[in-house]
Amino acid sequence: MGWMLALVVVVLVHQWLPQARWLMVHMVTLGLITTSIMIWGQHFAEALLKTRLGEESRPRQLARLRLLTAGVVATIAGMLPGWPWLVVLGALAVSAALLWYAAALGAQIRAALAPRFAFTVRAYVAAACLLPVGALLGAVMAFSPGEPWQGRLMLAHQIVNVLGFVGLTVTGTLLTLWPTVLRTRIELAAATRAAGGLLGMFLAVLGAVAGALIGSTLLGCAALLAYLGSFVWVAVTLVRVGVRGVRQERRVPLAPFPILSIAAGTGWFALTTAGLLVTWWRSADAQMASSLVAADVQQLTVPFVAGFLLQVLLGTMSHLLPVTLGGGPRATTAALAVMSRGAVLRVVAYNLVVALFVLAERGTAGSGALFSALTLGTAEVAGFGSLSRVVLSLLGFAVLVSFVVLLVLAVRTSSRLRGTAVPLPTPSRPEAAASVSPARSELPSSSVGPSPSVGPPPSVGPPTGSRTGPAPAAAAPMDRRALTGALLGLGSVLGATALGGSLDRSQGSIPDAAGTAGAAAVTPTGESTTISVSMAGMRFTPDRLEVPAGNTLVIELSNDDPHDVHDLVLATGATSGRLQPGESRVLDGGVVAHDMEGWCSIVGHRAMGMTLSIVATGAAAGTAVDGGAVAAGSGADELARVGADMMAAPGPDGAVRDARLPAATGPQQRVTLEVVEVAAEIAPGVTMDAMTYGGTVVGPVLRSELGARLTVDLVNHGSMGHSLDLHAGRVSPDEAMRTIPPGEQLEYAITTDHAGIWLYHCSTMPMSVHLSAGMVGALVVPPPELAPVEREYVLVQSEHYLVPAGAPGSESATHEGALPVSPVKIAAERPDLTVFNGHATQYVHSPLEARVGERVRLWVLAAGPSRGISFHVVGGVFDTVFKEGAYLLRPGDGEGGGAQALDLAAAQGGFVELVFDEPGTYTAVNHSFVEMERGARALIRVTA
Repeated sequence: MGWMLALVVVVLVHQWLPQARWLMVHMVTLGLITTSIMIWGQHFAEALLKTRLGEESRPRQLARLRLLTAGVVATIAGMLPGWPWLVVLGALAVSAALLWYAAALGAQIRAALAPRFAFTVRAYVAAACLLPVGALLGAVMAFSPGEPWQGRLMLAHQIVNVLGFVGLTVTGTLLTLWPTVLRTRIELAAATRAAGGLLGMFLAVLGAVAGALIGSTLLGCAALLAYLGSFVWVAVTLVRVGVRGVRQERRVPLAPFPILSIAAGTGWFALTTAGLLVTWWRSADAQMASSLVAADVQQLTVPFVAGFLLQVLLGTMSHLLPVTLGGGPRATTAALAVMSRGAVLRVVAYNLVVALFVLAERGTAGSGALFSALTLGTAEVAGFGSLSRVVLSLLGFAVLVSFVVLLVLAVRTSSRLRGTAVPLPTPSRPEAAASVSPARSELPSSSVGPSPSVGPPPSVGPPTGSRTGPAPAAAAPMDRRALTGALLGLGSVLGATALGGSLDRSQGSIPDAAGTAGAAAVTPTGESTTISVSMAGMRFTPDRLEVPAGNTLVIELSNDDPHDVHDLVLATGATSGRLQPGESRVLDGGVVAHDMEGWCSIVGHRAMGMTLSIVATGAAAGTAVDGGAVAAGSGADELARVGADMMAAPGPDGAVRDARLPAATGPQQRVTLEVVEVAAEIAPGVTMDAMTYGGTVVGPVLRSELGARLTVDLVNHGSMGHSLDLHAGRVSPDEAMRTIPPGEQLEYAITTDHAGIWLYHCSTMPMSVHLSAGMVGALVVPPPELAPVEREYVLVQSEHYLVPAGAPGSESATHEGALPVSPVKIAAERPDLTVFNGHATQYVHSPLEARVGERVRLWVLAAGPSRGISFHVVGGVFDTVFKEGAYLLRPGDGEGGGAQALDLAAAQGGFVELVFDEPGTYTAVNHSFVEMERGARALIRVTA
């Protein structure tokens, strides 16, 4: 209950919390679900094995729960601020608690005498042993390994936790709990046969995890197919039990909510697992398949968590808690009835809400059609704006909260009726009375665990010629109540979508009901228009598609760009997904009722002009839809500055970069630059969706000697095309600087014939976006006979332009809580931050060091993408200045001069030298103070 109440609070305040989606998902999975599994798994094991433990064992069980809770809290507390070692400690605690739990269950199995339902408890043991594997994978991910490992670990983590730990536990429980909920029997032989599927599921999980980790789509999909087959093997038996239980005549009606909720949740589990299989299989020909699947699996979070986990949990609790309260048959029956109030309404409304969110996320024409069908044609995906999502979320949230309210009422009802006998129905005729026997199977069991009756199935109807009691007559009112509840549930969802759509239109965030402002509806013609579109060179060809109004548009899309990844997103929300070079795909654009825009959503590509227009010929005038209509109206200004606390220390995940110049490397050097896309903190509390060389904003400082040979192996682990431009080399750009797709690499060799500090950067268009995202670095080539100094540091200035949270484009972030680069701000020249070596305050809280009398050399590079620097040290005077390959000032040159600043335009570099005469704290700044106030400063602590 504590986790449930905490989840309610987090849902209410989630918009003000960092990584809110991750937090809510893990509060459900790690907190609510894992705790429930440990509590009720122990309880079921005692009931099924008939090995009730003594009171002396309860302190150990409580200690396990406390260890689990501490581990979950530590994991969440470590992930939110980015403290990976705290995450590791939390994962270890969670793993220890689950292994302890598994060992305790194993001991109970060994102590049981001829246990008939040991297969369920063995499933608990196997599942509990899988969770530590998932915890280990999650802990490794907390250290943000580069691709492809981040994607592989994420996919394996999701499989082992959801399909393994939760899926195996739930399926094993249903084999014994499902007959109990239905108050019917299950044949032991049938249950034992079905339990063979549990072993198949366990082995299939291991195979799928192996496939994810080694990047084998074939192995992973084969294992998932085996998993589905094993689950269906178990489900067939459960369906037979369910049909028999529903048909069975009974005097005390079944409580409908546990049955409907568990059945609906199980259905979502099967559908979502099949969706994962299809998604993984479709990635077979794609590079970085595991990473792509891991990203796509985020679309399955809603059906897995909201559709499956919560529904099964609440359905199970709605049966077990009233039974646990006890108090006699009447009290139990009444409490079950309270928990099932409005059962059909709640289940229909909740599942429709989940289904609409899932279909809206898919963004395909088929899902759009089904979305429209579920809302009886009153709503479309294109009109499912942010306010519609809020209203519908509140409806789903209200259904979940109703469980807590009903639980309180059920406890009060059970307490009031505790110990009261259940009156048997009074038959209307004597012969009917003779046919009614007070069989215990017709009353809710007062046992606290799943104790299914074992034996031949009961008769599902009276023998021929026999008379029945009054119970069958209750079916008609129940059917009417169920129909009424279903209609009310549907009506509540339709009302919520209508209200949300009206609010969205009033805010201008979506077109009006016809799809545009004032446009008349278009009748579908039933005909299709198919157009082939090529993507290459930041252009769609053709970029104007004329379609008769009412026709269905089918786009045969091909990525003919030899190097870069592209996609196509239509203003309706339909999307092709990312296409690798040479890949083709068919996009169903749906019925075209009005003019609309399409664009490539890869960061920066739309700003480069990669858009197309769809013209509905024959449509009524005034039906044009702006391509930004879907994203408009969010209320956030896309040019608003993203601020940061410039006095705060870097976050716990922000390691301070070593600013010292690397040592000399000799005449031959070979280095590897790996392109990885990560979430990187660039100022306190500000995380950027970064593209990097080596995982850091501003790549590693390279050093080469005059006349030396430098060979760079560029490896692209990103999700789009990237490249490299070494300013120090004289090479043809055609080959060395070409863009390489994800998964490929190239060799780039130069001779460093000229001294200086040289910029290297990504040269893939749009270059300003890639540079602002962190793809810059410095190559230092010292001039000949450069005198040694006591201290030698390198400072690379870069400026960064970010999409504010909630502004158009913020939804394109690929990492939770990170802000994408803003092409709009780049074009407007409105940077948010200007920093040294990738972070605004790292050298404020960890200053550079020097001593009085030591000569300090500071290499400085203005990496841009657009701004230069006027480099100055407050309290110091430069006696040596080297800029762009030549000395401007040297000691002893006879002129007695000094310098106060080194002025560098974008892509220029040099170094300065100075000696500090007094101890103190000096500040190196960009003397263009607006840039200094955005973060371009570093402290130098000088000691005696």
